[in-house]
Amino acid sequence: MGASLALGVDLWVRQGRSASVEVPVRLQAELLSKVVAYDRNFAARARGRATVLVLVRSGSAESERVGEQIRDELAVLSEFGGLPHAEETVRYASKAAVAELCKTRAASVLYVSLGLSEEMSGIASALDGVSILSVAATPADVERRAVLGFDAESGRPKLVIHLDQARRQAVAFKPEVLKLARIVT
Repeated sequence: MGASLALGVDLWVRQGRSASVEVPVRLQAELLSKVVAYDRNFAARARGRATVLVLVRSGSAESERVGEQIRDELAVLSEFGGLPHAEETVRYASKAAVAELCKTRAASVLYVSLGLSEEMSGIASALDGVSILSVAATPADVERRAVLGFDAESGRPKLVIHLDQARRQAVAFKPEVLKLARIVT
């Protein structure tokens, strides 16, 4: 994991910082594709093919833009956590609808784009008991109970993990990831 994150740090330093997210979307995609493999439940959840739902707010150009960027960046990766993968953009309708989509599509990961911060706590509550890794575009949404987010500290990307919500969503990160992360409870 250390060498993989080092690669990510080098890419982040070369790319520079994005104005709308703390860590550039390209780097978020690369880090996410590596971090999921450190979730003990990821392979069982994915069942041979990882499905990533990208949640966007309809009518928000910024949300749609970041959602499209992450979907496109993930789509070019040959593997996601060591597995084949598919990405799908979904539009926010309600917290219950999000949870139902995650279940019916057998999603492994839910990426929550910008523009949904006010909905994040409700989405997290709806996902209690659903085995899925929720990932926020911004680290502030981890405080609102997204399981994973990416922050920048001293010019380097930093994983942010909401440990209590991870347990509620059956996400069990290995200790080597937790050592690298800022933990929120």
